[in-house]
Amino acid sequence: MAVKKHELVADNRNQLDLTALAQYFQMMNEQANYLPPPQELVKHCQDIVKCLARTTGTEEQLWQLLQPVERFLLRVVTTVHGDVRHEVFTAILDKFYSYISDPQSDACPATAAVLVVIDESDDEGALSAARWLVQQRENGPAGAGLRAALSCLFRWLLHWHGTPALGNWIVAYIKALEENEQYDILIQTSLDNVAKLISSMTNPAPLHQKSADVIFHVLSSLRESAEAFDRISTEIPDVLVSLASDSGQWSRQLLQTLVDILTSMVDGILETLKGDAQDVFRDKYADVILCLERHMATRGCGHLQLTPWRTRNVCVSDTPHVPMRKVGLLNLGNTCYMNSVMQALLVTRQFSTHVMLKMTAVPYWAKMSILFSKMMHSVSTKLNPDEFFSVVKPPFFTMDNQHDSSEFLGYLFELLQSYEHCSDKNFDYTRPAVLNGASRLRMLHPHGQTHTSQSSDERPGTSQSRRSLSPRPGSSAAGSSSGSSQSLKRSSADNQNPTQKKRLRLSEATFLRRDSFIDSMFGGVLLTRVECSVCHATFLSRDVFRDLQLAFPEKTEGCQHSVQSLLEFYCSKERMSGDNQYECRDCGRLRDAERSVLIETTPKYLILVLKNFKFDSKLQTQTKLMHTVYHNHTVTLPTVRTQPVHPVYNLFAAVIHAGTTLDSGHYFTLAKDNDQWHKFNDDEVSFADENLLNGLSRSSTPYILFYRRTDVEEGAVPTLEELPPKLQESVLSHNKNYVETVRQIRHNRP
Repeated sequence: MAVKKHELVADNRNQLDLTALAQYFQMMNEQANYLPPPQELVKHCQDIVKCLARTTGTEEQLWQLLQPVERFLLRVVTTVHGDVRHEVFTAILDKFYSYISDPQSDACPATAAVLVVIDESDDEGALSAARWLVQQRENGPAGAGLRAALSCLFRWLLHWHGTPALGNWIVAYIKALEENEQYDILIQTSLDNVAKLISSMTNPAPLHQKSADVIFHVLSSLRESAEAFDRISTEIPDVLVSLASDSGQWSRQLLQTLVDILTSMVDGILETLKGDAQDVFRDKYADVILCLERHMATRGCGHLQLTPWRTRNVCVSDTPHVPMRKVGLLNLGNTCYMNSVMQALLVTRQFSTHVMLKMTAVPYWAKMSILFSKMMHSVSTKLNPDEFFSVVKPPFFTMDNQHDSSEFLGYLFELLQSYEHCSDKNFDYTRPAVLNGASRLRMLHPHGQTHTSQSSDERPGTSQSRRSLSPRPGSSAAGSSSGSSQSLKRSSADNQNPTQKKRLRLSEATFLRRDSFIDSMFGGVLLTRVECSVCHATFLSRDVFRDLQLAFPEKTEGCQHSVQSLLEFYCSKERMSGDNQYECRDCGRLRDAERSVLIETTPKYLILVLKNFKFDSKLQTQTKLMHTVYHNHTVTLPTVRTQPVHPVYNLFAAVIHAGTTLDSGHYFTLAKDNDQWHKFNDDEVSFADENLLNGLSRSSTPYILFYRRTDVEEGAVPTLEELPPKLQESVLSHNKNYVETVRQIRHNRP
């Protein structure tokens, strides 16, 4: 018998009755091969949420009526596929959220029954759905909707135990708020409910494991809050006595976890108090502390690994808002050299923010803006970067071979600068990119002559040269003194006084492209000075750099390499003699000379490349240097004397090469964002300690170091709503596809 359209659902939607609704779906469940057409199916699911929100009754009274409704929902999400299933799923969550986020609604806790569509054993699926829901909603001033939803969920947890998935969903919702750093909402709403939450443990029988996890998650996250302890202090003795009086395994387990968390709470608060304040605290809560001391704390509770909520992490005017959750990048076949660079550029916040807000209509930049926006706002934990890498990968790179991350970074900068004033409209990415790096302008002295000669550093036998003068394909060399240089003919007076030094004064270099955002972020100017030891003529040249490539000097006994010492060695005076003589244009022949380099114009972001590789002439191959180096978190940049102070830079990212040879190994990134270090190892992202950089194994050598000048203010990271519509659409579409993929994988499990 086919199920006819029910009068209640079709014609009486404003007076939905749970009893009639249950009867209708009971009949529909008996017809195993029948489901309504898609549009009607979506409406049925919305009606279920609407009916449950408006119903009344206790858990015992409603349970029998809820069973056919739950079975119908399970049939729907496990039977329909593709767009229909996604539409049904989002319709349910949309309607569900509309009730819990409305501060004026008094939705019945039975509404939680619709959470049966989320597998309670699938924590990642619940979390991805919660992320999607939080990001989709316009929450009003100060996140009013988010606050109301969390408050409603806490209330339901206390009064409804018939839906185990409720606890799982609340934990996922809390984690989604944590990832978006909504700590003010989490702290204030939890403080308002924490006393009731802990009091509910007086009767542990109806508590599900996931419900207990919610309570323990909240308590652990509030363990640094003296206000939270004060609010629960009157409840603690009764709860401990009640749990201790029950010999059941469940009660014992709850008791031990609770004692561990509360003991840690007391210890943490006492550590923040000084002198008499500690005595006042102990006196005020003497009875509570005595109750805790009667039970032995193991301090091994896993919940104590959670990061405490702190209001100082909330975005304020002088603190950039950076989501706590980080997204990894899939390795597409030895693409770690690109993944590592992109993770470092993402936390270069002035750069990545400009890319997302201003460059969405520029060739190549537009592809990067999409990748950055997904890395910032994806609900997944890992991304496939193929759409970006397929168009920016240097043509001389092959996908399955190991390549140099520094070469990729140099090529990427040249590519971006070449197109930063173009339009992305109908751009054809199948055509080879055209780079304009070869035509970089240089500022010449008005009386100087242009010379193009081979730099002495480019000759054989200079593997220990402190400066790298060999330009990368498509880029200018960092620290290069080759190319154009300037000279003036010496006067007869100078010839009569060979000890007099020839001084050449040039105006401030202005050949950094003023219209280039790349140069404004990463570009600096090197002033290279060479003095002939015979005629004492001085030759100056200026070069734009976007990175400094630091070589290692011969290490003397007892000397410790550091990034600062390598910088000073880079800029120190260098004797050019023997096979490394300088071709003096005044003398017209090779001469001994002295060369030094200083920074004339400093970049906002300083990129240092440590030359951990050298050419072995015997083996005819590149070998890796695995020197012990102290990687300074703060460095001072040697500059010309006209600079009033030497600029100071702080380290915020490092690309690491793990391996013993140049053409093998692996790249990963350590990066600091919002005062927290992370390790980005392709698609795996984990917390890291700031001292890890100086505690790596001998074969894991920091290769590219990213420093930020101390006067650079990063500004706030754009929220999803602040991104251009094109990027919002791209992120939301990606998140929608990810949620659907997770659901398909879950339902296809045996």
